[in-house]
Amino acid sequence: MSDTLMRVVFRVEGEPNIGLGHVMRCMALAQSLVKYGHELFFFMSQRSQYFCCNRADWIGTMLPMPDIDKSAEPEWLAKQCLDLNADWLVLDGYQFDLEYRQSLQSNVFKLAVFDDMNNSGALYADMVINGALNASLHNYQLTAPKALLAIGQGYQVLRQEFLQLTNRQWSNRKHLTLMFGGSDPKKQTIKALQSLGKANACMPIIVITGAAFDGLHDLAELIKISGLDITHLHDCQNMAAVLLNTKLALSAAGGSQFELLACATPSILVVVAENQKLASQGAASQGWCQVVNSDDLSSDEWVKQCLSLWQQPELLRSMHTKALQFPVVDGAKKIVELMSEQKITSDDAK
Repeated sequence: MSDTLMRVVFRVEGEPNIGLGHVMRCMALAQSLVKYGHELFFFMSQRSQYFCCNRADWIGTMLPMPDIDKSAEPEWLAKQCLDLNADWLVLDGYQFDLEYRQSLQSNVFKLAVFDDMNNSGALYADMVINGALNASLHNYQLTAPKALLAIGQGYQVLRQEFLQLTNRQWSNRKHLTLMFGGSDPKKQTIKALQSLGKANACMPIIVITGAAFDGLHDLAELIKISGLDITHLHDCQNMAAVLLNTKLALSAAGGSQFELLACATPSILVVVAENQKLASQGAASQGWCQVVNSDDLSSDEWVKQCLSLWQQPELLRSMHTKALQFPVVDGAKKIVELMSEQKITSDDAK
């Protein structure tokens, strides 16, 4: 890793209506940047900062976003990057559209963009980040012809807790774990528990809700009357430890699939958004998970599939074994290396 230190600015949001996935993968990259001595800053709304400040593993300086018109934001953000002497600006969010990105082109700092589907026009980026298995199918050379492409499985970003796993063996696993993201806007957690209750499920269940989940009262009432063996963890700070004790996860598709794979946890991924489909299909092709589409099947139907899988211990163990065949990838480290190399090249050109 280069000794050249960088200053990196992140622009990202995370709240109930958009979830926390964008924030969490930025945090994974930020943790790696800090590990190698770089300095970083997050520009987020006060609402987003609220969901992040309680995390024990949060790093970086949080800076407030003023309440300004979206059209004026790129110019304001570029000025902040200049004032901070930033080397890189990292964007993650679907609200940062073509015009927004175009306005941030700069000869002073580089622009990196997290992307999922390459469906928003020209990216105007110096680096594109997409750790999905089949990211190369998105034709980034058309929308970012001059960018460094940090795409594919080698660039999956994982938080540090998933890079320090010591025991992924099968014998410890006892639980069915439900996890539907940082906010679960469609309340899939409650639907799944209702379906499990109707099916008289008898296994121990761990329910994980994210910091932006706003249905805690309804969930508590349901747990109280359900008769299921439930442990509820809100804003879980030790996800890796939980997933290493999980025999089967019923999870929202998305960035959490990389964490599930790292823990070699057999899973059913529930696709709740269009941008999750292709990456989830890629994960299913690896054999460690199954995929269902929430638009095609009711919660009763995918819970039925879950219970059928639970009753096939040899299949579950086979899925676990297939997951173990894939090494835990430190994609964030590779991204940091690319960013450092690009900074050195830029400095040499000055």
